[in-house]
Amino acid sequence: MTINVINQLVPPLPSATRAVPDNGQVGTWEDFSIVLARQIKETDRMQKESGELTKRAMLGNAGVSLHEAQIATAEADLHLKLLLQVRNKALESYKEIMSMPV
Repeated sequence: MTINVINQLVPPLPSATRAVPDNGQVGTWEDFSIVLARQIKETDRMQKESGELTKRAMLGNAGVSLHEAQIATAEADLHLKLLLQVRNKALESYKEIMSMPV
């Protein structure tokens, strides 16, 4: 898998230098939470889709090959692993910040 394919799977994070609107409601952390929520929904969608394709391929439905089901499952697995790594890094950062002396 090339870097370009990976870049298509994960959208770039919003710029941290973006100006905050006058109402002060949108900031960098809100943007991160929006991106994270979108990735969680996308991972869930991919897991469901791969399960459905696998079920249809195993039942022998026309139009769904075993290869398509395997590729969808591999993509969903990769997406889930990426999401788990982001979660682990966020928790690790939180714990490190909380352990800092004030």
